[in-house]
Amino acid sequence: MQHPPTNSYGTPTPYMIPKRPKQPDFGPGKFVWGDFAAILLYILLFVVGGAALLLFIPAFRNMFSNDSLAIFGVNLVVYAVMFTLAMVLARHDLWRSIKTFQWNPWAKIMLIPGGWFASLMLTALIITTMGEPVKSENQLAIEGMTTEVPFLTMFVVTAIMGPFVEEYIFRHLLVGKLSRYINKWVCAVISIVLFAGMHFIGTGTFEWLSAIPYVTLGTVITLAYILTGKSLAYSYVLHFFNNAVALIIAYTVLPIMAS
Repeated sequence: MQHPPTNSYGTPTPYMIPKRPKQPDFGPGKFVWGDFAAILLYILLFVVGGAALLLFIPAFRNMFSNDSLAIFGVNLVVYAVMFTLAMVLARHDLWRSIKTFQWNPWAKIMLIPGGWFASLMLTALIITTMGEPVKSENQLAIEGMTTEVPFLTMFVVTAIMGPFVEEYIFRHLLVGKLSRYINKWVCAVISIVLFAGMHFIGTGTFEWLSAIPYVTLGTVITLAYILTGKSLAYSYVLHFFNNAVALIIAYTVLPIMAS
């Protein structure tokens, strides 16, 4: 017969249901010099427009048959550079944060398509309430390239490299590391605003309705990042899923609708 547990005085204590282990915080720690270098390089390439300097190199420009492909070539090169740098700097945090799936794994797995669908529905609700849908110049440029750039090449840039670079900058650094010094919810707002704004730099135009998809997506990913214990792996998977689905639709459904 099993006897109830006793305390140090020999007095029986009631059986206790063991508590489930709490999900850890995968906070990435303090900024390092490499992070500052990555932020500076990101600003120089994407904000200031330094990436466009590649177009003035004749040997590079002559590799492409038209301007659209040349612009994609620039994106391919700069994202490859930024992806490599971000992966080197955040590889340990990326690998460590995969452990977030040990806590409520099925809920987190289902929230990947669920979060994407919720973002899509929220965007549709806001846009249909406020006005007619307006596509951003960034979205139109991607859709235009689908007729010239092979799917696999576009997939590598848009679904694999791009999301990781953006998650490293806008979640890992601007929320994960910056929240050591500023309230995490203030960091979340900064992240969402800058994430949405980055998709309009260099386009020369801005329609606030066209910014809604980026705001809702940024909100969903940022909340997921915080609620999963600042998991870079989880936010990256969620961002990858969103871009992969959008890309598959752009290459399969949109051409049929346009014909």
